[in-house]
Parts: sequence; structure tokens; C-alpha cells
Amino acid sequence: MPEPVDPAIPPKPARPRRTKKFVLPDHHHDEREGERAGEHIDAFLDGPVAPPRSRPPAAERVRRPVELDTRPDWMAALRQEAARHARYGRPASVLLIELTGGPVSAAVDRMARAVADAIRAEARETDRAVRLGALSFRLLLPETGGRAARILAERLDRAFRASPDSRSLGADLTIDVATAARQGTLEDALADSERRLASRSAGR
Repeated sequence: MPEPVDPAIPPKPARPRRTKKFVLPDHHHDEREGERAGEHIDAFLDGPVAPPRSRPPAAERVRRPVELDTRPDWMAALRQEAARHARYGRPASVLLIELTGGPVSAAVDRMARAVADAIRAEARETDRAVRLGALSFRLLLPETGGRAARILAERLDRAFRASPDSRSLGADLTIDVATAARQGTLEDALADSERRLASRSAGR
């Protein structure tokens, strides 16, 4: 039974119901909201995104044609390359180029110009060329083994044959390749090639 109520004691007022002090937003269940907030914070810390820089176009490298050396300059380059091979074993070759056929007259200079033009078109900037006589050229090829030297010799021959002067004058090229052996010297290889060229000339 409920306890009797004493009329002399006033009843306790009803305790008011507490309202929620903090109310969660409607989107509190959105897990991506935290990710988006993190992205905003990172963007603020990183600062504004700079537009990608456009690189200036690379300047096209202009190939310088090979010019003919004087005999003293070419001989100095030959000695220097021979010393590099002897000391460090670096490959080196020389092309011995001889003009054959064609008229032996004032047209020789025209044929020689055709050879020089072929050398300028096919040789590298590091190669050294010289005209040793009316019909003789030499091309020093640093850092070049026998196979690469023979390929260049073939290109030179094709370039010369394609020139108008060689076709009109009926001239040809004879090219021998001198490549320093691993245990030999560039001078010895060059001397051997000179003897081979002399033998060919004597046999004609």
C-alpha cells in the first residue's frame, strides 16, 4: 500500500526533465565528412596549388660540320690519340682515303671537294680530317673500333658516289681502315694500312 500523505507537508515539486545540452548534426553518420574536413585542412596547410610550369622547348643542337685540319694540327691530334690508346686502351681508328680514276688534271680539285663534302656530311664533330696530297685524305676517329670505322667508310663511299662531280668525272674512292690493336699501337696500324694502299696502287 502507498504510504499515507501528511497534509502538513507540501509535496515535492516534480523534477524537471533535463534537455540535451549537445545535439549531433543530422549528418553525423556521414563518414566521408571527416575525410572532406581533413582534405580542407591539408589544402589550407599546403597553400594554393601552383600551376604546372611549362618547360621551354629544348634548343635544337646544331651539328658543326667537320673542317679539314692543317697537317701539323692533324699530326698532333694523331699523336694525342695514339697516346690515349697506349695509356688507357681506348679504341681509335684512321681512315685512309685515296681518290682513284677520273682525270688527272684541273678536275682533281673538284674531286677533292667532293671527298671533303662527303667527310663533312658523315664524320662526327670529334673526328679530325686532313688532306695530305692532291688525292689523299686521312680521317682520325677517336673512340672508334674497327667495325664502326668500316661502317663509316661505307657511308663515305656512298656519299661520294652520290655527288654530281664523282659521277661526271668517273672518280672512285679507295678506303683502308687502320685500327689500333689491343696490344699494338695506332702508329703501327696506320703504317700497315699505308703499305696495303701502296700495294693496291702498284697492282693497278
